[in-house]
Amino acid sequence: MSEQDSNSAGNRPDYIAYSVRDTRDGKGDWNKVGAAWEHRDGQGIDLQLDATPVDGRVTLRELRDERMNSYEGERQSDSERGSERKEGRGRAR
Repeated sequence: MSEQDSNSAGNRPDYIAYSVRDTRDGKGDWNKVGAAWEHRDGQGIDLQLDATPVDGRVTLRELRDERMNSYEGERQSDSERGSERKEGRGRAR
């Protein structure tokens, strides 16, 4: 297992990644699309996207406990649904 894999697999992310689309009211529509982990040496960030934003814009926000609970719950349910896929179908992770 590479260092990147161990960071994203077991550690809480330092940031949550969002796709933000402008709305008419100016508030923006925020959708979680992934998470990011700082490198131990502070010289970079690993970004893991679960979805790719249509416009290519990703916003990283520092993790807050209440957001983390929601994110972990979503990831758990996504992985459970993914394990139900038929063998040989879909992308291997």
